[in-house]
Amino acid sequence: MFAISAVMLMISAPAVIASPVDGNWALSDVVLRIFDCQTLVCGKVVWTKDPQTRGRDCGRTVVWGLSQTDPKTWSGGSIYDPNDGTTYGLSATLAPDGTLHARIYRGVSLFGKTKILRKVAPKSLDGWCA
Repeated sequence: MFAISAVMLMISAPAVIASPVDGNWALSDVVLRIFDCQTLVCGKVVWTKDPQTRGRDCGRTVVWGLSQTDPKTWSGGSIYDPNDGTTYGLSATLAPDGTLHARIYRGVSLFGKTKILRKVAPKSLDGWCA
């Protein structure tokens, strides 16, 4: 009976499909590990260029709440800047060249700025967070 229940559970359980943006992305002087968090996309710091801020920033979740609106677009998220203590609005688009275009803004996206992130291999830089 247990075996039948376990098989039925495996058959009925939805498959978890990774987001196309899952992975490590370089943004200025940090690398973010972008990952699925329930039905949304989140990100945490896995590398920072400045050794002085590694203790403060490594492992910190700084991206949350991004909701996929179509196969290559996410919106409704937030990004925290530990340097100024401000949380900004965030949307993102996966470009055909494989870069991720992050729109970072306060209030209205029209008045924000776009940052281009590039994928990087895990632990490819000195000082990677533990």
